[in-house]
Amino acid sequence: MRDRQPIRTARRKAQQIERERLGLAARPCVLCIHEHHVLGRNHDPQLTVQVCEMHHREIHEQMLRAGVSLRSEPDYVKRVAMMLRAMAVYERSEADAKDRMADLLEQNGKETK
Repeated sequence: MRDRQPIRTARRKAQQIERERLGLAARPCVLCIHEHHVLGRNHDPQLTVQVCEMHHREIHEQMLRAGVSLRSEPDYVKRVAMMLRAMAVYERSEADAKDRMADLLEQNGKETK
């Protein structure tokens, strides 16, 4: 996936690191669950999933990199395009997770032989 605004991405990452260094931002924790709006809260507030804070930030960053505007979009064609892009980002992360699970199963199968 191509980063459409690499300078803004680098700036956000640097700000995040600085906030964490100063103790102003919470570090990721498996017990910190966030409601992630898969299509963006302004596009479809009802479709949500539960993710930890770390993964919520990662998916949100990937959405921004993919050019998904999280602002309300009055033009329904552009709005649906943003929703589809946001869904693609989320489903890509889901597919990556399924690949990792399959790798674990295959590794376990090799170890038991």
